[in-house]
Amino acid sequence: MLMSLSAFGQPTFLQQYGDLDNAISRVEKLEVEYGQNSFVLAEPLADLANLYSDHGRYDDAYRALDRATLIIRRDRGLYTREQIPFLRQKIENFAASLDWENAREQMEHIYWFYLQKSTIVAPNLIEDLLHLSSMHLRGVNEDFVIHQSYHFRRAMTLNWAALAVAEKIHAAGDERLVPIIYSLLKQYYLHFVAVNHGGSLGYQLREIYPGSNLVRSRSDTRKYFYYMGRRLLNQLAAIYSNSDNPNFEALAMVSLYTADWQVMFGFHAEALQSYGNSFKELEEISPNLVETLFESPRIIPVSAFYESMIEAIKEDNTDTVGSEEDSRSSAHSLVFLESGAGFPSLGQPTEFALSEDILSNRALLSFELSGVSRENGDSRDFEARPFAKANDAKILELDKQSLAQVEKFKSRVQDLSFRPKIIEGLPEESEIMLEYKMFSRLKE
Repeated sequence: MLMSLSAFGQPTFLQQYGDLDNAISRVEKLEVEYGQNSFVLAEPLADLANLYSDHGRYDDAYRALDRATLIIRRDRGLYTREQIPFLRQKIENFAASLDWENAREQMEHIYWFYLQKSTIVAPNLIEDLLHLSSMHLRGVNEDFVIHQSYHFRRAMTLNWAALAVAEKIHAAGDERLVPIIYSLLKQYYLHFVAVNHGGSLGYQLREIYPGSNLVRSRSDTRKYFYYMGRRLLNQLAAIYSNSDNPNFEALAMVSLYTADWQVMFGFHAEALQSYGNSFKELEEISPNLVETLFESPRIIPVSAFYESMIEAIKEDNTDTVGSEEDSRSSAHSLVFLESGAGFPSLGQPTEFALSEDILSNRALLSFELSGVSRENGDSRDFEARPFAKANDAKILELDKQSLAQVEKFKSRVQDLSFRPKIIEGLPEESEIMLEYKMFSRLKE
């Protein structure tokens, strides 16, 4: 952990000197007082770099970070882990300035550092690997199209590495593995979406080895992604069932997420059974909570794994939007913010955030989700009209009016999957009002 200025009896740097000019002046005073290569300058220089970035002065930010990194290496050693926050910040600055060529170079350097020089397996290495994985997912959206498959594969590799480190540190049944496993699950879904969309990216992700001519068929690749997801869901179930006191509510939530997974891969008959099983299991725990949990549809996959109904319900409330007029309507109001043009059918993850100022358009849409007949709950009628897909989508409001934009929004909504409203264990027909926020296209 780096020493902060508070260790010298002073307030933290940004707290006292948030203004850029004052920050520069303060760094200059510290240079006079302690010398230009003093360790005390490292953190103020990193904070100064943040201020430079906020003002769009990225070259100045890089120079400040390079100075901070050099100071750390001189004082603590060439391969000290204390330089990592500065390396990470540099990557983020390159990404913010859309300089992905240098970002990739820096990402490869820190990737090598993690895997070759992180000799001590520690919890902070898990966080480091996951952060770099999320930056590669950001690269899928913001870097040039030709580098998408590289970012996809690196993100997956780093996520698996984080899980391997976590399994060495913690017991196999430790619940601290859960968010890492779920992050992997979402990545397999991203790969599935990319393969479904086809094109050069879909082809590259079907290659057994990058750049080889050994390519899986599209159907075999989808099966592989699906069963890898099921394997990860089974691992979650094992975590909650192998303890001395099994967490039955968490196990029922795993059943719910399994149903979501089946829906996203088009296995609606299997999902119907899984939703029914999950509903019954959760109803035994709390009839009131299960009613609240399933009273509104949800866009899937959800952002995180919630082991309790209360946690999931709380998150539901943050993903809805509505006005007084909406509240009087029978329609369920939802908001969907694309994670980016690279994989628009997945909502924006929490690991990183794209600025809304690069949104290309917004729309308000209405559509229906089909239900399943209570008289014949095992009917396959839903296969022609899936209960988890939008039907009869209509544009109610559109910021940029054009026929092309209308068709694009309708197509994007068709790509979304939904956890349906469930009553007494069966999907119920529901009306949706969706605010959809679309990002601009990737670099070509």
